[in-house]
Order: sequence, then C-alpha cells, then structure tokens
Amino acid sequence: MSESRVGGAELDAAGVEALKELAELAVALKKSGLLGMAKQFLDKSEDMLDLMQNDTGLLRLVAVAAAILEAARRVDPGRVYAIQTNTEKAFTCLLEGLGSADPAKSKPRGLTGLMGALRDPDVQKGLGFIIDLAKALGGCLNRQAQG
Repeated sequence: MSESRVGGAELDAAGVEALKELAELAVALKKSGLLGMAKQFLDKSEDMLDLMQNDTGLLRLVAVAAAILEAARRVDPGRVYAIQTNTEKAFTCLLEGLGSADPAKSKPRGLTGLMGALRDPDVQKGLGFIIDLAKALGGCLNRQAQG
C-alpha cells in the first residue's frame, strides 16, 4: 500500500483521494464565490450572530421564509419548473412596474377612469393575469377547505 506524508501525518490512498476531493471542492467553492462568502461570514460571525439575534425584521423574514419553504415542500414536483419560470417572469415584470409606477404620483380613479384604463392593452394583459391567478388561487383554497 502506498502512503504519503502531508505535514506530519501519513496518509493512505483513501486519505490522498479525500484530500484531492477536498481540493476540488475548494476550487469549485472559490469559482462560485461561495468560499469568499463563507470566509466573510466566519470573519464577521460575531456581528452576523448579533444581527440575527437582534434584528426583529430579519427574524420575521426568516419565519415567513420558513412558511414559504413548507409550502414549497407540498408542491407537486412536476409543476416546479412551471412555478419557477412563471415566478421569474412575474417578479421581473412586477419589479419593472415598481420601477416605473410611482405610488406618490398615482391618482384615485373612479369608474370612468377604470373604463378608460381598460382600453389599454397593457392594463388588459395585467388584469387578465391577475384574474387567471385569482381563479387558480381560489380553486386551491377551495380544495384545501374541502380536505
């Protein structure tokens, strides 16, 4: 059996192979940027822990994220790709809309304003999506209520 020395330790073939795998993992983590993030987290671990313990907003966000994670576990695995794709598309458009529509400049609109807005193809498309989403949401809520 061939043995190698690393530092003061002797390694057999399995130990050498483990070191090679560890080196490959380190290179992959470095290329992905995760190694730097982990190092920064470790360098500032006291500050990070203090932030996590004392920031009530962060704690609330973690609680909401945990609820979303639990809901994601219940999703039919065959629908994950569609959900991912649709989420990316919808959130891209939502963020673009938030960048374009200033809430401070929005005016109240009555029935006449609503009727006028409904002539806009973009408004029609957005409302169509919201109606489709509301139908699917309502159907899911009804199925949950039944059992």
